[in-house]
Amino acid sequence: MIVTSSWQGLETLLIDTGLARCEIALQGAQVLSFVPRGDGRDLLWCSPARLEPGRPVRGGVPVCWPWFAKQDRPADAVQHGFVRRMAWRVTTCAERPDGQVRVVLQVAAPAGGWPDGLGWPQACTPELELLVGETLQMSLRTVNGSDTPVTLTQALHTYFRVGDVRQAGVEGLRGLRYLDKLREFAEFGQDVAWTFEGACDRIYLRSGARHRIIDPVLGRSILVESRHSSSTVVWNPGAEGIGALGDVPLADWYQYLCVEAGNCAPLDRITLGPGEETTLVQRISALPL
Repeated sequence: MIVTSSWQGLETLLIDTGLARCEIALQGAQVLSFVPRGDGRDLLWCSPARLEPGRPVRGGVPVCWPWFAKQDRPADAVQHGFVRRMAWRVTTCAERPDGQVRVVLQVAAPAGGWPDGLGWPQACTPELELLVGETLQMSLRTVNGSDTPVTLTQALHTYFRVGDVRQAGVEGLRGLRYLDKLREFAEFGQDVAWTFEGACDRIYLRSGARHRIIDPVLGRSILVESRHSSSTVVWNPGAEGIGALGDVPLADWYQYLCVEAGNCAPLDRITLGPGEETTLVQRISALPL
């Protein structure tokens, strides 16, 4: 079954097959839910609250493009770029012989230019391809069709559902260097296995292509694989920081952990010349402990 639906007032595309159930908001091309049949539970977390109509949902997989946070942008730039607030259109949606559903979404630059684009060229555009099966693969493709070079940062800002982040772990980070946003972006080494010790907002550098969230409360692990990315962002604001968000019930802060593939400053910016392209890929899947 592939139908249009709605989520918190947003128009969505709902895919429900023998392999998985997946729901995608057309605002921002944001994946809101992914339930592989083999596990039977959502790998993604979404807040039940929204600040106001038209605002993106907190959770799922927001597309951060053409900048992550406000990297390389002025203080008045839209957080995580402007396409997460724009309408996308489905250009391809078809079930493949192997049972996976391939979905392609595109956002077109409006005639008046990108909203809050800060001079971003109209001809440099994103496309998101999803392969929905027992795994969910997300491929964010950028083509620079303009006549000038562009430099971007980006991320697939994934909120993973966990039973309790205070008991969760993340494999694949030990031995890496990271920048800590909560300590003025000072650089540190991850000398021990990652566990939650309070609010965490880090960019791991040269981070590799494979990480695993260990969730003893839900009795599963989540494999996060990426390509064309050497930055991994790990974030949860903790009980002390959740109130500043305004769109998460205060008692729910421990139910998610963001582990996201990205191309982040300072080491992983992408520069595209005229006619060049790049594709950031992230695949997620559920595994037993």
